[in-house]
Amino acid sequence: MTLRTLLKSLLVSALALPIVQCVLVGVRSLLRSMGDEGGATFIGYLSNVCLAVWLVVMAGLAVATAVVVLAEGKDRDGGR
Repeated sequence: MTLRTLLKSLLVSALALPIVQCVLVGVRSLLRSMGDEGGATFIGYLSNVCLAVWLVVMAGLAVATAVVVLAEGKDRDGGR
């Protein structure tokens, strides 16, 4: 996997995970209103995991972007 492919994957994940989390919050509310507290609790935990993964993806995206920018700068400067 090249660095650019990793960067693209992280970018897609960074954009998709908040949408997934919003859907999970909606499902949790629906389950809670239907009286399924166990299911709502499970979906709540799943939503928290989604948030934690998103935070890791954001940190990885920042690091990968910095590596790509530094690598491009080295190529442009003639290897200095």
